Amino acid sequence: QLDTAGIEDSLDGGFALGSFEHVVDSWLFPTLEALGEGWARGEIDVAGEHAASHAVHRRLSAAFDAAGNRSSGPAIVVGLPSGSQHDLGALAFATAIRRRGLDVLYLGANVPVSSWEAAVRSRHARAAVMSVVTPQDRPAAIAVAERLLGRSPVPMVCAGGASAANLARGVQTLAPRIGAAAREL
Repeated sequence: QLDTAGIEDSLDGGFALGSFEHVVDSWLFPTLEALGEGWARGEIDVAGEHAASHAVHRRLSAAFDAAGNRSSGPAIVVGLPSGSQHDLGALAFATAIRRRGLDVLYLGANVPVSSWEAAVRSRHARAAVMSVVTPQDRPAAIAVAERLLGRSPVPMVCAGGASAANLARGVQTLAPRIGAAAREL
């Protein structure tokens, strides 16, 4: 219904349910899935879906900023491969690992292979984590993985998301839930 106040109230209530990781795993992402299903059935207009998604993005961005940016932990690069736009899971994951003390460079959506390589090199990153949301994201994610795994020193390359399983040889698939994946990394 494009009720921005209602969306914000819902987010306030949801994020009051517990820790960040608990909220994204048990409330936020199930709610976003239901929103997407409603859009697919024609019950929710694109404008409503985009308004809600943008509100979630703002809330996740605020949580990422609040998690701090001065870390002595290992450098980790997080983002999506070229062509991929569904970045809420990657941003939530980046926030969760930043909360664990890791030095996170969040690249966002639609990052070309050469930019992944430049980011890993410039930050001396110990790991690169890609969100692979759709089957269409896999070829670009494989290209990123192959380039990064060919570097010296070789960073750990991980993938998470609905289409991340068995991405490429040498790529670690992370747990499907944000909290578990953050602990795993």
